Amino acid sequence: MALAGPDGVAPDRFAIKLNVLLVVVLLDCLCGGFADHLWDPSHLNLNIVLFVVPILLHLLMLLIFFLLVGHTFLLKYGLLLEMWSEFKGVFIFSFLRFCVLLGARVPRFVAAMHGWKPAEFWDNQLFHMLFFLNNITTVVYDAWLLRKCHSLARVRFYKPQLWQKQKRQTSSRTTAPGASSVLS
Repeated sequence: MALAGPDGVAPDRFAIKLNVLLVVVLLDCLCGGFADHLWDPSHLNLNIVLFVVPILLHLLMLLIFFLLVGHTFLLKYGLLLEMWSEFKGVFIFSFLRFCVLLGARVPRFVAAMHGWKPAEFWDNQLFHMLFFLNNITTVVYDAWLLRKCHSLARVRFYKPQLWQKQKRQTSSRTTAPGASSVLS
């Protein structure tokens, strides 16, 4: 393993974390794909596992994200508001995905614990909607989170000078042409 460079970046560690995240994402998709097909009472223990594991995987994905963010200068220097402005989408989307996950998994868990027949569960349109919403949200969230975590490899997250330069360029692009500045 390579040691962290002068900027605190260890490419091998970063790659390992991204690969672990990829495995967690694959496990998340796998759990979501098979959880609703096991209705036999003999699968009760497996249903409990398939209720708990996706929740734990979701929290593990967030933990890995924070481990990746932990090496950026934003967190090293305690720039939490800057970090919030840069990554608030991750926090908001994670919270929404967690709510959808619970909304889809809790009714299925209750049905499994009470021994409902599959027809009793699937006759409810709300459960259909939550099932599809959870599956679509999971795929979109997982792909999006992988992309966000991969974007943390950009140099601007490790060099404050590049961060400031990018922020200035972004703010100058948002200013309308011909508009006068208050400071001018």
